Amino acid sequence: MKNLLIIIALLSTATFANKEGEALHNKTCVACHVVQHDDNFYMRQNRKIISLPKLSGQVSRCAQAFNTGWFPDEEQAVVDYLNKKYYQFKH
Repeated sequence: MKNLLIIIALLSTATFANKEGEALHNKTCVACHVVQHDDNFYMRQNRKIISLPKLSGQVSRCAQAFNTGWFPDEEQAVVDYLNKKYYQFKH
């Protein structure tokens, strides 16, 4: 029973982080890019993001360059959101 409660708590935390990441992405990231954001933007053939560390680094660089004021957990939420929705890199 205790294990089930832990699993439920972890899943609900992951869902919240994913929602938070999506909200931060939609509020901040999409507004700054000139190109239309659809699945093709993230999944194009010549993309530079080819691993989870590169995705994390890019999110961090953008957050710093645009002075988002995000805390590390918010940056991670955006990374998690983008990875889950588009890239699906293994952890």
